[in-house]
Amino acid sequence: MTKQRVIVFNTVKALGSHPTAFEIFERVRKELPGVSLSTVYRNLSILVDQGDILTVRGIGQEVHYDHNLHDHYHVQCRICGKVSDIHTDFIIPSCINPNNEEGYIIEDMLITLIGVCPECANRMKVEDEDA
Repeated sequence: MTKQRVIVFNTVKALGSHPTAFEIFERVRKELPGVSLSTVYRNLSILVDQGDILTVRGIGQEVHYDHNLHDHYHVQCRICGKVSDIHTDFIIPSCINPNNEEGYIIEDMLITLIGVCPECANRMKVEDEDA
């Protein structure tokens, strides 16, 4: 691992809240002032390819990154875009039929639930009360 890759990886872990590439870049730039956004993207891509971090895709175009490699699911706020882990066992991967009609060999399952985070819900409640 290059020095830059180690710093990018450690930054993903330190931020811990499913950061975007730009959020990671902003933090890495404090430690490596000359780093470019493309360097951060390249290192994130390598870390994903090596299985060191995961990508989390939800609504919108932004990709979030996750250092937690254990089986878990995500929830994303449809208002602010925040992504969080959600701990539930209501989705059981073994229920997916590996012999599906489409002929796919199922290797993994990525699920992101969409909702409203507590902060946005509280803000909406206050706005409704003020109206």
